[in-house]
Amino acid sequence: MNRTTHSFWRTSGRLLISAAGVMALAACVSVPNEPYANAAVDQNSAASAQVAAQAAQSTQFPTFASIPQAPGDVRSAEGWNIAVTAVDADRARLLAETAPGTFSLTDTEGFAAAVRSTIAYDPADVPPADQAARSAAWAKQMRERATPPPRPR
Repeated sequence: MNRTTHSFWRTSGRLLISAAGVMALAACVSVPNEPYANAAVDQNSAASAQVAAQAAQSTQFPTFASIPQAPGDVRSAEGWNIAVTAVDADRARLLAETAPGTFSLTDTEGFAAAVRSTIAYDPADVPPADQAARSAAWAKQMRERATPPPRPR
């Protein structure tokens, strides 16, 4: 087949899409207004009396006139524009404050000393260097002392 895509859409494609649209529209038009208006109700059903009563009852359906007015406390398009602009400005400010050239990681000991001077810091509270090894030894000793629970019967 040596047809190009352009020639397909100029002839067969248009015909195919048009036919599909007509069939879809025809399917919507052919549905009756009340498809189950004449459906039989099973008289042996426990709900048959309620179904018959509801089917016989005339009901009022809402109209477009019954749609309520829009509430007055809803944000307008200009209000949304102001809020979005404020968020964008906050984003730009945050990016400017955290840009790579705005801070450095030098003099960490000086920073730590300054923080320690502002808080109640006791060097004796720092665990010793061998604390992890002592904790692992204690856990191993406790596992060795432990006895497994009895098997379920």
